Amino acid sequence: MLTLGLLPGPNEVRLHKINHYLSPIVDELLEFWNGIEIPAAGRKIRLALICCSNDIPAARKLCGHISASVSCHRCYKRANSISNKLNFGGFDDMSEWFVRNLLKHRQDAENWRLCKSEEERKRHVSLTSVRWTELLRLPYFNPIRHLIIDPMHCLFLGIAHWIIKKLWIDGNKITKHDLELMEKRAKIIKIPADLGRIPNKITTGDGFSGFTADQWKSFILIYAIPLMWDLLDEPDRKILGNFVRACTLLVCRIIDDKTLSEAHEHLLKVAMLIEENYGPERITPNLHLCLHIADCCRDYGPLYSFWCYSFERMNGILGRSL
Repeated sequence: MLTLGLLPGPNEVRLHKINHYLSPIVDELLEFWNGIEIPAAGRKIRLALICCSNDIPAARKLCGHISASVSCHRCYKRANSISNKLNFGGFDDMSEWFVRNLLKHRQDAENWRLCKSEEERKRHVSLTSVRWTELLRLPYFNPIRHLIIDPMHCLFLGIAHWIIKKLWIDGNKITKHDLELMEKRAKIIKIPADLGRIPNKITTGDGFSGFTADQWKSFILIYAIPLMWDLLDEPDRKILGNFVRACTLLVCRIIDDKTLSEAHEHLLKVAMLIEENYGPERITPNLHLCLHIADCCRDYGPLYSFWCYSFERMNGILGRSL
């Protein structure tokens, strides 16, 4: 991995101000798009930015979208409001979740640049869900299709963590006694060394304290069903079974369209079961975004080719070295 740059701290760059840092990078990408001659090799080298893999907040800033709690960046699904709280419930209108129109997106972004004041920009963003990003200076860049849903953040740090912690532990479906029983069961499960065991801290804090994305992945793929199955009622077993099956299919190193369609159906069942048993207000942005992961795989191949695990490890290495 080649690290080209780091945004300065100590605070996170806010909204469109990231464009100040993107601008010189885009200048170089434009130069490479036209091609650069390498005299010694006698070749012309071209380079293009074709994939952005980020967590949700970074993705929105990078590609000029607004908060994921308001709308989806890949389709026209917008959040519902119940008691002033936003959610992505409702699956009867899925046929109307059309892929966003690239030409309209670019025009809306250009119009954002023409706004005369910050208030006018806010009104424009509220209406269109779009703001300008320097990446749109790249003639080929598609801020809708080239911005993938990262499976690491969405499935494992997002949905897996949320279902177990928010729905089941906070909802008292899984008690402190259940967590202690799960930890005892986990200690007797023997798995190959290269898969990596989950830490013996299921009962720490409120449960699953400090689990990393990799540990959540191992828990869902290996431990979740043998540890939890008899502790859940039938509706929650269906949620767990469908989610584990979807993740198991998606992490295959070789994947075809039939498998992707099956994984998508299982993720859809998870979302619909949660809505049926817990209400539409519990449908989070991640539960909607995961329904676009199959399309990301069709564009970029298996999850291993674009998920953020390697980048997160690099973040850890950089953090420890600074």
